[in-house]
Amino acid sequence: MNSLSQARIPFKPLILAGALALVLGACGGGGGGSGFGAIFPPASTAPPPAAQPPAQPPAAQPEPDQLVSKARFTPNAGTTEGSSDASTAIALPDNFMIVADDEANVLRVYPRAGGAAVKEWSYKLEGPKLAKELDLEAGTRIGDTLYLTGSNSNKKDGADAASDRSHLFAVKVSGTGAATAFDYVGQFALLEAQLIAWDSGNAHGLGANHFGFAVSAGAGIAPERVDGFSIEGMTSSPGDTALWLGFRAPQTGATVRSKALIVPLQNYAALVAGTAIQAAFGTPIELELGGRGIRSIDKGTDGNYLIVAGPAGPASPDVDRNFALFAWNGNPGSAPVELSNDLDSLSKKTGGSFESVVEVPGPVKAGTEVQLLLDNGDTKWDGKTASKDLPPADQKFDGFVVRLGSPLVDATAPKLKKASLAGLVGVNLDASLTLTFNEAVRLGSGSIVLHKADGSVVETFDASSPAARTQVAFNKLKLVPTAPLAASSGYYVTIDGNAITDPAGNAFAGIVDATTLSFTTTAGATALATGDLLFMAANAEAPDAYAFVLLKAVNGGTKVLFTDRDRKSGTNEFTGITNETAVFWTADQNLPAGTIVTIQTDVTGNPIADKGFTLGSPGGIGKSETVYAIAGGTIAGLGDGVAGQITAVGDYLATITLGGTAGTIPDAVTTAGTAFSFTVSPANQTNAIYTGSLDRSDLAAFAARVKNPANWTVRYAPEVGWPLTNDSLFGDRLP
Repeated sequence: MNSLSQARIPFKPLILAGALALVLGACGGGGGGSGFGAIFPPASTAPPPAAQPPAQPPAAQPEPDQLVSKARFTPNAGTTEGSSDASTAIALPDNFMIVADDEANVLRVYPRAGGAAVKEWSYKLEGPKLAKELDLEAGTRIGDTLYLTGSNSNKKDGADAASDRSHLFAVKVSGTGAATAFDYVGQFALLEAQLIAWDSGNAHGLGANHFGFAVSAGAGIAPERVDGFSIEGMTSSPGDTALWLGFRAPQTGATVRSKALIVPLQNYAALVAGTAIQAAFGTPIELELGGRGIRSIDKGTDGNYLIVAGPAGPASPDVDRNFALFAWNGNPGSAPVELSNDLDSLSKKTGGSFESVVEVPGPVKAGTEVQLLLDNGDTKWDGKTASKDLPPADQKFDGFVVRLGSPLVDATAPKLKKASLAGLVGVNLDASLTLTFNEAVRLGSGSIVLHKADGSVVETFDASSPAARTQVAFNKLKLVPTAPLAASSGYYVTIDGNAITDPAGNAFAGIVDATTLSFTTTAGATALATGDLLFMAANAEAPDAYAFVLLKAVNGGTKVLFTDRDRKSGTNEFTGITNETAVFWTADQNLPAGTIVTIQTDVTGNPIADKGFTLGSPGGIGKSETVYAIAGGTIAGLGDGVAGQITAVGDYLATITLGGTAGTIPDAVTTAGTAFSFTVSPANQTNAIYTGSLDRSDLAAFAARVKNPANWTVRYAPEVGWPLTNDSLFGDRLP
């Protein structure tokens, strides 16, 4: 695979001179301007000038080092609130800044050079007095007034949180440093509801539910997906006539959700002042940001905008550039220009998401220095505990001052990193194929064809296929066959050379042979009974996860239902319960007896399995939980990251109880000795793991060892959970 420098090429002399000349000519530039002035016209709603003959640019200089400085920020002494999740920032005089945190209802003032906060203002205790987490993600300053908003999103597991997170409020700011003063102006608490009504009622004139807000913001939909709902950027329009709300999700598009969305809020001042109760929204703006959503948007001194863009979901290790900077002139008809800055390299050591620009203190052009802040909530500074789970005094986040780079020219085609079914034997009959690339992809003009092993065509996928059959989310293309596959049959997939492109139009090379993407389907799911599966570990602290071992070989397509919902006695075991995790795990190929599988539950979207795949709702594991493993059943409303009521269950295979009593235990698993319990009084967060021999040559002997509590190590305290290695709780002990 090409290195990052090969895959993304900043402006270089000679090689790209011709390409740059064409860009300059198309935009009417190429005169004596400098920086981005030659890339797009000045901020305006007027149409761009007519194209001029291409002009030869001067020889480019070597790309300067992007990093100017790095700083670490710690909380003020005595704070009881978290400070790892920097989510928006505003510059103050004398080299200070205001920073919000999406996990705590406070604003803090920090020295921009790093170190401890010098002031903390709680909008839980003062101002709007918001008792529950706002998930503050975006803010901007107009004059002496800060406008701040929550994400307006559901919780990570899809649970509705509109009443908590749908608040836009304003405060006037004076002073700086420890003397900074906040004077509350007012708030508006119906932003999400009125955005949904605006979209569903076709107030934008694009068609009812054009953006799908009602579905995206609906209960059960996690916010961090291309069809989720989350506002993470905010700035003012040219002339400050509107607040521009920048969406991380949903992303927009007729067939592929790939563009970023801005919705202008025109009467923002009247809403927070209480003189208006109905939001007035302007014409929506859709931007091409390479398949990314908006994480931050800020105005430079020249009236142009700097956008921090990132995926709707979590960053992927398969992607070369998860986060990117874009320069934009604010004209809805002009395309943003991606810059050469390599943000992923800055966060490589610690992880984290770029979500804040403190300010753009000059023009949005190459060489201007800007300060970016990381949301380090999930960073494990000690290698064990996520920063946001540390005591408040020990939390922190990082910031970087970088020089804005030159425009980026993408001359390299996307590369296939992995294909979900390739080479597998025992693929389930309702399987879908997911192709994962190193960058965002689009459907091109060619076709992707599913063949039987004899070469006959089963189904053809292309840009005109229904959205239910071809689904693109950033760097992943999912193909869903119309009909179930035939049992015990061979298949392969071919891809035309122009079927898949990146946002720049570079085409994937394609696959024409019958072996690269070949697979064989299962003969049929394996029936499981009590005793065919045992739990081997469970964490009630991050990383929330459990592991199990199969004591019987299974064919691909075999399903097990897992849930930590509290089971009731009688026939209505899970009736009326829709919270907490409910998920089907499916073997994606034939698996031998002795296979150990780990499922991570506290994630965005479907829980993550290191073997096979899952479908259903995620969620954390509490201090009093029983996890049930069930052979089959029915879950209403089952989908990616969502699960309704469990309406039917099959045979109970095993259970594991942590911390304290939760739910009733079926007699069958108690009799079989597959009901494990690790509890303490009073109940406490519990992490338990089997630490005996993993020799599985004699499965009966191995099962006996797993059933012996003396072979387990248990922590009855709110400590970090047993670690994952390659997504497995046993990855450090397995070959």
